[in-house]
Amino acid sequence: VDLLDLNTTSEVFKQQKLSQNDHLIGVQDVISCLTTVYSGLEEKHKDMVNVPLCVDMCLNWLLNVYDSGRTGKIRVQSLKIGLMSLSKGLLEEKYRYLFKEVAGPTEMCDQRQLGLLLHDAIQIPRQLGEVAAFGGSNIEPSVRSCFQQNHNKPEITVKQFIDWMHLEPQSMVWLPVLHRVAAAETAKHQAKCNICKECPIVGFRYRSLKHFNYDVCQSCFFSGRTAKGHKLHYPMVEYCIPTTSGEDVRDFTKVLKNKFRSKKYFAKHPRLGYLPVQTVLEGDNLETSLQIEYEQLKEQHLRRGINPLASPPDSVVLPQHASEDAELIAEAKLLRQHKGRLEARMQILEDHNKQLESQLHRLRQLLEQ
Repeated sequence: VDLLDLNTTSEVFKQQKLSQNDHLIGVQDVISCLTTVYSGLEEKHKDMVNVPLCVDMCLNWLLNVYDSGRTGKIRVQSLKIGLMSLSKGLLEEKYRYLFKEVAGPTEMCDQRQLGLLLHDAIQIPRQLGEVAAFGGSNIEPSVRSCFQQNHNKPEITVKQFIDWMHLEPQSMVWLPVLHRVAAAETAKHQAKCNICKECPIVGFRYRSLKHFNYDVCQSCFFSGRTAKGHKLHYPMVEYCIPTTSGEDVRDFTKVLKNKFRSKKYFAKHPRLGYLPVQTVLEGDNLETSLQIEYEQLKEQHLRRGINPLASPPDSVVLPQHASEDAELIAEAKLLRQHKGRLEARMQILEDHNKQLESQLHRLRQLLEQ
């Protein structure tokens, strides 16, 4: 898919008349679309593209991400977002294409449309078991974050969406990271790693913003190795391509400022490389939302079930025990509904807990090396 450019992808969707995003598309139609895609790529990259194999692998990936239950159908919008997310192109251009696919005829996007976009996008890391690192599978906090960034307007423009994406929100940070990884694969930096002494540094380069001339290669950085009194919580800047003179001057100025800051300052002010979103998986919010939900259900049942019983028609006289039984039945039904919601939330929490334990285990292994 990385050989496919965005313009070609968009043209293929038009040729296949995939304009109704809410419609479901069957496997045969997906195969037809992918065959058109890879047949065009085969003409440009004959040595790299085997059409039947590529179609089969891409189809299998799409079904794993968007049709794990193997119903044989996926939404048209899911197909578009899946292919466009991994296509070749500039990051900002990709943001424009993604926004265009979900925007309305006025080229504006409301909360529902943005939610559908983020939902389809987050399925990609979710299929890899990494959704917990990106704030979980609930996209509502991300939608809220975007619209709060734009003063809670009912709709946002493509520019406002791109500005928000440039902040790298937690739920979508995997996409720019993927682009940086691709850019860093062949990048060479004219610098020497202060730990393993690799020179030039190939791949990602990490420069300290606390010490002058302190560079780390990606292998040492990801394994948590340090040297020269450099602490893990000290600020670093990541480069996936060689630096410019302007970036060198900017980093020099930052190092100079940080020289006058204490170790406690950096421990108290950790830097995040993304815009965090508040999720319902946090304890207080989850408890509060469940309590509110319970109270709402209780009110509904009081209005529907108990209030009519409290004032029956004059011609009907209900015995006391019948009224009590009706109240108990209504309460039992309410509790069953609430129990079902609790169990669903618990399952989500357990899944995320397993993913966090797996990540913690990997971090411990890195620290022990």
